[in-house]
Amino acid sequence: MNTRGRGFRFAVVIGFVVVSLTGFSTGRHHGVGKHHGSGGGCSSSSQDHDTSRHTTTTTGGSGSYSSTAAASQSPAMAVLVSCATVKQPYATVQVGNPNTTAGIFDVTVTFLDAKGGIVATQVDRARVPASGTVTLREYVGGGSARVSRVDHCEVRDLAPASG
Repeated sequence: MNTRGRGFRFAVVIGFVVVSLTGFSTGRHHGVGKHHGSGGGCSSSSQDHDTSRHTTTTTGGSGSYSSTAAASQSPAMAVLVSCATVKQPYATVQVGNPNTTAGIFDVTVTFLDAKGGIVATQVDRARVPASGTVTLREYVGGGSARVSRVDHCEVRDLAPASG
């Protein structure tokens, strides 16, 4: 790989780290790996993995995805923009692809109650163009009673490439 491509990838990763550490989230932020916001929640025994409950907005980048490239791709960076609320029953997450090829990445959002109990967990696949970014809306699911229990959200910082 040429030095220019490596430098660009490094710059993208550093950019996402800086954004996540400087409180890009509109909610509370308690260190790398734990992105919090205000919102609703679920119990640890009722995880919701409904992949049909999200929307995606794509920006930047180009390229096509090859399933053979998934194994060699670096993980995408996921940053929580906002957590779910009763009026907005979804978390907004930005996912950035540091790779020079498009990829599909597994994004994990956990919705927690005020005591840190899991209200719901959503794991979805996001298609992200090469060196591009997508914005996901991850819905809590389970109706307004479940959403009203959400106090904060956590997003897994690194979204692994999906095979």
